Amino acid sequence: MTWSRCLIVLSLLLLCPAFGFAQEQTFDQLNTKLREALDKDDHKQAISLLNQMIEMKPDLPNLYYYRATENYMAENFRQSVKDFDQLIKLQPGRSDSLWERGISCYYAGDYADGAKQFLDYQNYHDQDVENSVWRYLCLAKSKGLAKARETLIPIERDPRPGLQEALEMYRGNVTPEKLLEQMEATKLTGEAAAGYRFYTLLYVGLYYVAEGKDDLAAKYLKMAADPKLLEAGPSRISTYMWATAGIGYRDVINRQNKPAGGQK
Repeated sequence: MTWSRCLIVLSLLLLCPAFGFAQEQTFDQLNTKLREALDKDDHKQAISLLNQMIEMKPDLPNLYYYRATENYMAENFRQSVKDFDQLIKLQPGRSDSLWERGISCYYAGDYADGAKQFLDYQNYHDQDVENSVWRYLCLAKSKGLAKARETLIPIERDPRPGLQEALEMYRGNVTPEKLLEQMEATKLTGEAAAGYRFYTLLYVGLYYVAEGKDDLAAKYLKMAADPKLLEAGPSRISTYMWATAGIGYRDVINRQNKPAGGQK
């Protein structure tokens, strides 16, 4: 899965000619501030600005996309799903492509909906190992590991180093230990090696989440979320998925720290 922090296109203003000049100027100013907030990864500020922009122009689909992704980054998972759903209402044709919605569903606990989103994504891109794995993760939560493995989507041609290898682990053909050995033995260098390392660590960590082995999950997700790893492979590592490694790590830690029986 690939994702870049797109900037809101100012030409979108032309879609709302009914607004007066002063109102358009205000929207333009908010848009400028939003760009600054996105550049700084200030998710709280970005959401606040998007709230104002959506109030002014509630029919612009991309505003909901940006707010959905910012809510995800801020770990407001249910609100993220709601924003994606509003986007789909405005642009139904984008529904299949929204893999980000599936991950938000997973962390919101909407596992069946997440599994369906990843299955639908196959209509958009049918050679993405990450899509297959995230559907597995959703099904592992909702249907159990056996069902998740039995219905794992086959992917044969994902060209990114480490991902086809990771899929073999989810198929049950390779152990996590063997996958990590292969990672350490790779002859790749530079950014390619960093990308290989990141995706291996991320999906080993998430594999252990599905297996209920939180100590190991936390170990590898923390390694995947290391900022130095992203710096080493910026062209090979999705910033969205790198952020997901951190979200996954915190999810495990929060679960470990939760008192028995949910008592505070």
